Amino acid sequence: MLFPRTVIKILMPSVTFVGKVLRALPSAGGEGVRSLILANECGYVRAFFRDEKVELLDGINVGDVLLIENAYVGKKATKTIRVGKYAKVKKLDLDVKALRDVRATYITTLAVARPESNHVCVAGIDEHGNWLRLQSIYEEDIFSHGGSEPNFRNFYVSKVYVDEWHGRNPRLEDRFFIFGEGVVRELNDEEKKKFLEEHLDRSVDAVFKSGRTLGLIKPKILRAYEDRRRGGRSYGQYIKFDFRDGTGRLFRRWSCRCLAFYDFWNDFKRQKRLFFGYRMLRFLRKHDVYFCIGLTHSDYGFKNLEYGAFPMVVGVHVI
Repeated sequence: MLFPRTVIKILMPSVTFVGKVLRALPSAGGEGVRSLILANECGYVRAFFRDEKVELLDGINVGDVLLIENAYVGKKATKTIRVGKYAKVKKLDLDVKALRDVRATYITTLAVARPESNHVCVAGIDEHGNWLRLQSIYEEDIFSHGGSEPNFRNFYVSKVYVDEWHGRNPRLEDRFFIFGEGVVRELNDEEKKKFLEEHLDRSVDAVFKSGRTLGLIKPKILRAYEDRRRGGRSYGQYIKFDFRDGTGRLFRRWSCRCLAFYDFWNDFKRQKRLFFGYRMLRFLRKHDVYFCIGLTHSDYGFKNLEYGAFPMVVGVHVI
């Protein structure tokens, strides 16, 4: 027997959750859906507000403690609830120690990519030596609690809370970003060099043919240039590299996504306009340069790609 969709929702098990608002995420799944990350002492949920319930978010701020009743559990993703027509939302005057009993992760950031449609890719290595790529990070998440202190910066150790990533075609290192408490400390110059050498991969193949989609190589840079036109149309500024890896293999036209390096590139250009390309290449060859490399998702419909996806430089580190 088939039931109307509204009846199915009523029959679904309802849930009640009390938690502090840690993050307010942008629209997802259409203009009529927005979400909050709520957490209590021992866990979190992502609460999706739908239809007329979206209007409630105008009066809710990060740090508020909410009681949500008659929500229902999301069908596909874990740790999600849907705040629909029959749900009730109320602010409470409580002190909730959000994520107090949840183990934090300490990640040394090696890549903060340029934003795309408000999304930011952040990657690095945790305290156990594992590569992580944090998902569902937005431009406003780069700064902790909306302030001026960054959650993520290259060669800084950040305290974060993460979970398994249940998105489409998850990569080995993908993790869902729950919340960040900001940077703990910065690596000094000696620590930076040691950290890079400890996690250095011999070649591009050593990274991508091992099943990983993130790694660190020390390239010999042959060319660094701007490609301002793609497909006959202007798409803004794109820095690209031609280089050889540790085995001497040649790679051409790898896109750079490193936000910090774009800032450095443009500052360098303003100071040294004359023979800029030559002077930039000379500068890079004069110093030890490390590339944090990564693969895009593999579901773009392209076949016969060597690594099953598009490789790129997501972090550039000049020592």
